[in-house]
Amino acid sequence: MQEYEIRIFRADNTTEAILEMQHLNDHAAIRAAQKIAEARPFEVWRDLDCIYGRTRDPIPPSPNRRAA
Repeated sequence: MQEYEIRIFRADNTTEAILEMQHLNDHAAIRAAQKIAEARPFEVWRDLDCIYGRTRDPIPPSPNRRAA
């Protein structure tokens, strides 16, 4: 089991909750966080590494950008 921290955010980007949990792997931690957070934004941390969330999500391409 590994230790994880789940951070759930409000719409104004302030922290709503910080939960510490143990899970078998990263995938299990992310799935649990998705269920807990529902539609709210969240991050999942293992030690000092953000394994899922706003700091890990790639920036989507601009809808106004034309393909080359």
